[in-house]
Amino acid sequence: MRQQLTIVVALAVAAAGTAFAGPQARLAGTVVDSAGAPIPGATITITAEALPTFEKVLTTDDRGVFKLLILDATQVYLFTVTADGYLSYKEEVKVPVGTTDNEFTFTLSTQQERAAEREQELMEQPGYKECGEARALLEQGDTVGARAKLVAALEAVPDLIIAHEALATLDYDSGDYELALKTARRCLEVDDESLGCLAIATNAASNLGDAKAHAEFIARYEELNPDDPATIFNQAVVFLNKMDDEQARPLLESCLGIDPEFPKCLFEYGMLLLRTGDLEGAKSHLEKYLEVAPEGPDADAARETVKYL
Repeated sequence: MRQQLTIVVALAVAAAGTAFAGPQARLAGTVVDSAGAPIPGATITITAEALPTFEKVLTTDDRGVFKLLILDATQVYLFTVTADGYLSYKEEVKVPVGTTDNEFTFTLSTQQERAAEREQELMEQPGYKECGEARALLEQGDTVGARAKLVAALEAVPDLIIAHEALATLDYDSGDYELALKTARRCLEVDDESLGCLAIATNAASNLGDAKAHAEFIARYEELNPDDPATIFNQAVVFLNKMDDEQARPLLESCLGIDPEFPKCLFEYGMLLLRTGDLEGAKSHLEKYLEVAPEGPDADAARETVKYL
């Protein structure tokens, strides 16, 4: 009778142990950066869609490690990992019931790293790939090869604006202003607000002596970019040509407020101050002009004027 009782008690204890374990599992994780270095103090927030009230928050130790006992391993858990200076990372985790050897590594990236990854992915796409190859050829001085690559990029993606802008720039830098104007016009057919192509079209038209086209493009450029110092300077020139310093002055001051080192505005404002009797102000602005544009088109005039101030 005593022996039978002992067996019954032993079975009861075993059954109790099994019930206590339940659908549990253990896991450990490490949070690292893109180089594999551990991230101490990272926060891991665990939730489960099927358990609306469940939330567990952990912090990694000095080795970037955290450990967790899951009481109900039948569920799928969402791990959200965050750390200062890194983008958050999310991953769904489901481990087998009763296991204790589950180990995970969560890798966090910075904003810069993610942007670089996306740029790399983009540069593998048709059109963008050829643009990247064109850039490399330009760095090697191969303008002919670079132009061919840009043409190929536009054959792959006809409305790829970065290829249009790069091609227009390349044609302008080659000194072929007629071709540059033609290329810039095609670019503007794709994007009539491309400031890069508008600038090239404006300058190419000017170099070709096409006053009508130049006026058209400069007007569009100024409309789209009213806060550009060059735009404001051009507005000031209208009054300077009329010897209307009173109207030109606030425009030149606005230009220098946006860019204190804009050469043309520095020179004209210095000369305006000279005409209005502010000799110290004139000297200061003309000397500043010579600092930022020692070989500028007005440098000789600025030097001669400073001598007498």
